[in-house]
Amino acid sequence: MDDGAHEQLPPGWDPDWAGAWAAAAPTDGLVPARVVRIDKGGITTSTGDAEQLVVAAKAVRRVVVGDMVGLDPGAGRIELILPRRTVFERRSPGVGRDQVQVLSRALASNMDVVLVLQGLDSGVNLPRLARELVLAWESGAVPVVVLTKTDLVGPDEVAAGREQAMAWSPGVQVVCISARSADGLAELHEALGARSTRPPHVVALLGASGAGKSSLVNALAGHKVQLTAEVREGDRRGRHTTTAGQIVPLPGGDLVIDTPGIRGVGLWAADEGLEQAFADLQPAAEECRFDDCTHRTEPGCGILAGVAAGDLDPGRVEMWHELVAELESLEAGMEVMDRDTERQDNQRARRRAQRRDDRNADDGE
Repeated sequence: MDDGAHEQLPPGWDPDWAGAWAAAAPTDGLVPARVVRIDKGGITTSTGDAEQLVVAAKAVRRVVVGDMVGLDPGAGRIELILPRRTVFERRSPGVGRDQVQVLSRALASNMDVVLVLQGLDSGVNLPRLARELVLAWESGAVPVVVLTKTDLVGPDEVAAGREQAMAWSPGVQVVCISARSADGLAELHEALGARSTRPPHVVALLGASGAGKSSLVNALAGHKVQLTAEVREGDRRGRHTTTAGQIVPLPGGDLVIDTPGIRGVGLWAADEGLEQAFADLQPAAEECRFDDCTHRTEPGCGILAGVAAGDLDPGRVEMWHELVAELESLEAGMEVMDRDTERQDNQRARRRAQRRDDRNADDGE
C-alpha cells in the first residue's frame, strides 16, 4: 500500500512502521491501523482519521492494545499484526507457578517506556516492585519507577519510599508524584525526556489496582479521561476502575497505554528481565569461587560475602532466589509440555499410518 493513499496514519506511526508495513506485503484493501482500546464491547482501532469497532480474523493471534495491524475497514476485520517492537507479557491469571499447563498473556505492545507505579499511601511493596521491574525490563521497553500519592503521606515517608525504591531499582530512575496536586509531574516529564529533542513516546503504565494509574493518566492528559474511584479503606486496594486497555493521546504527541490493574504479577519467560532487574548482584556473583555456585551455602560465594559485609540486602537476595526458582520451574514445565506435545503428535501420526494401512489392506482384498 502506498502511504500517500492515507491522509492520516495510525497514532505513533513512523518510518520504521512504514518499513514493517512494506515488508508485511499486505493485500489490497488493507490499511494500517492501531489497536487503541480493548474491552468487553470489542476491539477498537484507529487509522488516524477514524476509529472503528472491529474483530480479529481467526488466522490472527490475539491482539493487544498498542498493536499495529492491517485492517480491512469494509469488513471491520483485522487481517494481520505487524511484528511487535516490545511487548508486556505475564503469566495468565489463575495459573499457578507450579502448574505445567502455563500460559502467557500479553497486555500491551509497542511501548517505549513502562511506568512502574506504587502508591506511597500503602508503602512500597518491594517484592512486587522487583517482579514488576523484571516484567518491564523483559518487555524491551525502558522502565521508570513512579511512587504516587505523595499528598497522602509526609515528607519523611516520601524520602524513605524513594530510598527503598532506588535500592531495589538499579539503573532505573525513581520519581515521586502527586497526580492531584501535580507535584513531581515536571520531574516525570524530565525522566521521559524533552519532547523537542525526541520523537513521541508510547508509555505504558504498570501497577496494582489503586496505585493511581488512572489519576496519573488524567494528570498527564490535562483532563479527565478515565473514571477513578476511591481505594477501599479495609485493604487499601483499588476497585479495578480501568475496565479496558486503551491508548490515551497526550499534549505534545506522546501516547499512554492504560491497562487494568493487576492483582498478581506472574513471571513468564523473563530471564533477561531478571538479569537486568538484579544487575546490582552481578559484580558480587562474579567473585564466586565456583562457576556453578548457587549462592546459598558454597564457600567463597561473592553474594554471601556481600550480604555478610552489609553491601547486599539479604531480603533482595532472597527475592532473587525466589524468582530464579520460579523461572526454572516454569522452564521445566514448558519442557514437559513440549515432550507431551511431541508424544501426542507421534501417537496421532501412528494412528493415521495405521488407518492408511488398514484401508490399503481392505482395498487389496
